[in-house]
Amino acid sequence: MAHKVFLLFLVFTSLLAIVTVALNGFGYYVTPTHMRQFREDFEMMKPSGNYSHGLGIVGASMIIIGVSGYSTRKRVKTFWTLGKLSRWLEIHIFLCLLGPVLVLFHTTFKAGGVAAISLWTMLSVSASGIIGRFLYAQIPKNLQGNELTAAQITGELDRLSVKLSSSPIGDQLTRTIYKSFESLPKPKSIWEAIATFVKLASLRRAIRRQARAMIAAKVHSHQEAHELQVTATAFASLIQKSLVLNQAGKLFYYWHAIHLPFTVIMFITLAAHVTVTMLLGYRWIF
Repeated sequence: MAHKVFLLFLVFTSLLAIVTVALNGFGYYVTPTHMRQFREDFEMMKPSGNYSHGLGIVGASMIIIGVSGYSTRKRVKTFWTLGKLSRWLEIHIFLCLLGPVLVLFHTTFKAGGVAAISLWTMLSVSASGIIGRFLYAQIPKNLQGNELTAAQITGELDRLSVKLSSSPIGDQLTRTIYKSFESLPKPKSIWEAIATFVKLASLRRAIRRQARAMIAAKVHSHQEAHELQVTATAFASLIQKSLVLNQAGKLFYYWHAIHLPFTVIMFITLAAHVTVTMLLGYRWIF
């Protein structure tokens, strides 16, 4: 429940920020570029103006914090116990999706030269990040957010199976879940994996509905029903991810090989843009 509230908070904050910024400058943004200089708010709303310049600084800072924070938590062993990696990833996604949007408003939807390269690279990194988040979700992980090995996956499946089989309804749920996945073989190529991802999405929803209906019909204790639902969902999710584990890992590897260079280019062009801006004498409120 706390996790859902946290995610809702991030989504609500993002939407509120975007809507507020869009409404605040709506009149300026819809004004033709050649007419903007005649508006009373031109000095404040232009990319070098205090308002838009501030959006650029805040947006770029969010990206830097999002990338460096998640990267540090993931790679520096000292920080491995500092919260779940999945939570850091969610904050990383929040900052690195909202940040580029604020930078886009900073440009007032008009950019050229190094600024344009930095902007489009930034948007490309953000878009690819959404794909990466989907692939990352397909890889089984432990409570700390670290990837599970094949042996650990088998052990976890056995543990959940034993837990479910301790009751007649749980045993029935186990057989139902296994049967649902029987007709879906492990994909042997990347293209088969992509097709399997689509099938698994609808299959997962069907299994969840079926499990909920079975539990509701035969279990009257709310606590027992909740525990069975959580265990059955985890069991089905682990089987689902084990089916596409190898291909999901390959796709994630290829994605990372593309995402990382774009991120480096983004930071290089961002640094170049900031340097040129400062050399030309542009300052914010200081």
